[in-house]
Amino acid sequence: MSTAIPLKGVRGVIAARMMDSLQQSAQLTYHAEADIAPLLARRQEWKVHGLKISVEDCIIHALAGVLANFPQFSGTLEEGLFTPSPVLDLSIAITTPGGLMTPVLRGASGMSLMEIAAARAALVARAQAGKLAVSEMKGGSFTLSNLGTTRVRFFTPILNRPQVALLGLGRVEPVLLPDGDDGVRVARRLGLSLTADHRLLDGYPCGQFLESLCHAVEWFEAAV
Repeated sequence: MSTAIPLKGVRGVIAARMMDSLQQSAQLTYHAEADIAPLLARRQEWKVHGLKISVEDCIIHALAGVLANFPQFSGTLEEGLFTPSPVLDLSIAITTPGGLMTPVLRGASGMSLMEIAAARAALVARAQAGKLAVSEMKGGSFTLSNLGTTRVRFFTPILNRPQVALLGLGRVEPVLLPDGDDGVRVARRLGLSLTADHRLLDGYPCGQFLESLCHAVEWFEAAV
């Protein structure tokens, strides 16, 4: 005979926050794909030189640049008032033994790629070890959720209220495309899922945001 398991502790808190998010905002998710084959090639070059930089680190760096041109996507909406964030304080969804955590990478918009890589790795390590301070979980202006290690390409992530937007990363899929010379090339398409609060963000600006992010990722530029 099966035993009913109550939602309590961390799981109970997560359940309550997810229900609150869905009930208190008008969420809609938009999907796009970016070819990151050139980015993956650069990452292999970095590995040869001993540099530990993940695809997620690169996305964060690109995201920081894009959000500078789309300030309405980074901030909080409470009681009908939107407060934009002057810098990107990025909440990063991390699965830990104790449940899902979203520590904040503060000031990501002012960091170099290597600084982002080091700071994100430190956050992940503290999260996995259960050493995050309560203050590290508060004050984010945008959230990033990564399911790229699974078979999920696209999903509908739930907003981390009172934030107004969240970006989900899916798996990278190899795709054959014409190369323009009667041949084919292998594209590496990354699935992107943007959830936004439709009370503030309409469909067209969300499409523009994803278009800009895809371009920044496909033509990735960052010194290491």
